[in-house]
Amino acid sequence: MKRFKITFLLIVLLTGVLFSQFYLNVGTVKVNDVNYMVYEFGPEFTIGPVLLGVTLQTYTSDLSTGQFYFGAPGSQPPSTNIIDGINIVSFGLDLGAFWFRYGSMKQITYGMGFVFNGYFVPNTHVLDAGLRLGNLNTSVHVPYRLKQLSNFSFEQSDSLYTANVSTKLLFFDLSLFGGMEVDEDAAFQYIAGASLTVPFLGFSLGTEADIQMWRNGKIGYGAFGGLFGDFGVLQIVAGPYYASDGFLPWALGKNYPNIRKSAEFKPENYNEEMGYIVKIGFTLEPYGKILAGLKGDFQGNWLLNGEGVIKIPAVAGTNGLVLYGYLYDNTPFQNGQILDTNSDARLTIAYPLLNNFFAGVKYIWNGSNWIQTPFVGGFANF
Repeated sequence: MKRFKITFLLIVLLTGVLFSQFYLNVGTVKVNDVNYMVYEFGPEFTIGPVLLGVTLQTYTSDLSTGQFYFGAPGSQPPSTNIIDGINIVSFGLDLGAFWFRYGSMKQITYGMGFVFNGYFVPNTHVLDAGLRLGNLNTSVHVPYRLKQLSNFSFEQSDSLYTANVSTKLLFFDLSLFGGMEVDEDAAFQYIAGASLTVPFLGFSLGTEADIQMWRNGKIGYGAFGGLFGDFGVLQIVAGPYYASDGFLPWALGKNYPNIRKSAEFKPENYNEEMGYIVKIGFTLEPYGKILAGLKGDFQGNWLLNGEGVIKIPAVAGTNGLVLYGYLYDNTPFQNGQILDTNSDARLTIAYPLLNNFFAGVKYIWNGSNWIQTPFVGGFANF
């Protein structure tokens, strides 16, 4: 076992030297109440319109004395055959009119971001595909992943399917989009919306209307109108909104995976309201990006969320640092506190070891204190 671990680490280092573009990830995955340490690494090639990434995946439940297995964690029976650990981690093809991409999930924002607001599930592989036909663009998001290449088995990686269609309509940009939640334990069932925007003095003026159907039959409606602009360094979105009973603005964001099955996530907890939304982003390449959003009503209730990455350049022979922060709080600054029991906050300080491979410390807010956790792995572990 010790010899295997040494050989394994040597292969990781050799892979990093030989391939300038490679997938490398070390992290933990919980399956059926068991925590596994997972290692994945392998080359990623782009040849013309084709993207292909192949990995070797191995895992263990005990770093000191546990057995190393190959393939997906939790597989029964666990495999000690290295062939079962070889898998495709990314595969894409772009032919102009038709494209598809299988790989790590990217954030999903549709329309003006009133409902689909950066939806994302970490460490998830999905299939995205689309068509480009003149001014018509379509795309679908299918949350399935290749579980094991050796027996060509697939499994569902998430429970939210989405689609988007956008086109030109006279002087306007029209977007139609929707989502379907297939997990019967989740409160949502269907989400659909449309946005219409037009350029104006360097900005875009527009409106978005959405409908949310809950699994208990309740239907909520919402609308947002305002302006947004992208000026390179500065991005801004601002305007008023209306939400009926049972409608939740910014529902499908990064926090949705945490709340989709919670007892508090139900239409009865979302009453009719009117308010305003302001989102501001700052981008300064190659040093990072910060995005913050504030949703407030006219009764003094606020929701604050934000996310940012700051890259500190290499100095004096070091590889620099990467700082990542995330905040979601539906009671910001309550009782004069910046963070409280309703705050979901994370801060990561990471040192680049190799290309897209980091070692660092994560600070996770548990409602009253910061919990410090060391980590080694890719950006998905931030």
